[in-house]
Amino acid sequence: MALHLVKCPAELPAGVVEIFDNSAIHERYFSDGRLNNILPRAAAAGELYLALDENDRPVGAMRISMRGFCGLYPYLSLIGVHAESRGCGAGAFLMGELERLAKESGAKRVTLMVSDFNTGGIRFYERLGYWKLGELPNAAKQGITELVMVKDV
Repeated sequence: MALHLVKCPAELPAGVVEIFDNSAIHERYFSDGRLNNILPRAAAAGELYLALDENDRPVGAMRISMRGFCGLYPYLSLIGVHAESRGCGAGAFLMGELERLAKESGAKRVTLMVSDFNTGGIRFYERLGYWKLGELPNAAKQGITELVMVKDV
């Protein structure tokens, strides 16, 4: 699948919210419809990036705060791949683009948090060279521990 990255325009294109459907993250954090508010705000702030396929259809999205981790390093606060595109390299593409953007900004590291129940995500990030900096119990939601993961770029 040939993908390219674009900064999301302030007005969300059709299909962006649906990227996160049918995922454990959506079920645990966003089944209340909060994404309908979060994603437009992220786009308006210039923090939302889209992976588009060869037909310019959004198949993945990520939200990056370029100085979001203690004001030091880019922080990936949200990532998702459309159910039809999972397992096809879109997630790895987005992570590679995150690291490229970080390097271009002069950052030496990138950071993210992943929920303890997301064992597939944890393995994915570890395969990409991320390591666990620490754990934050109940950081985003009661009963869920977030793992802070870091990678030097």
